[in-house]
Amino acid sequence: MKSKKVLEQIESGELTAQEALNVLYPEVEPKLAKAGKRAHYIKMSVKVPEEGKGVNTFLRILFAIPIPMIFARIGLRFAERFVKEDDIDFTMIRNMLKYSRNTKIQVDTDDAQVDIAIH
Repeated sequence: MKSKKVLEQIESGELTAQEALNVLYPEVEPKLAKAGKRAHYIKMSVKVPEEGKGVNTFLRILFAIPIPMIFARIGLRFAERFVKEDDIDFTMIRNMLKYSRNTKIQVDTDDAQVDIAIH
């Protein structure tokens, strides 16, 4: 159905806005996503402009070597013991991290800049 015809039906009172939305954009049953490629390591870069050159140099040295995925998954298990919130599913996070190759995350705030690349 063409959008012009749907708009005319809304104007004449034949359709409500919700019905028009359903006509124009019918719900499609979601397809199961194929698993991505398996990730091997995580490369991080952290910059904190307010802390000065010494702290940024330390962070650059600390994250100079890529972190193997096994250590990241162990870190998540360790964090799971200390986080008391029920709405965080660490199993799902571990599985998403496991199959997230070629993902890049960039976080820029006033306090810090964090770049994460999963390879």
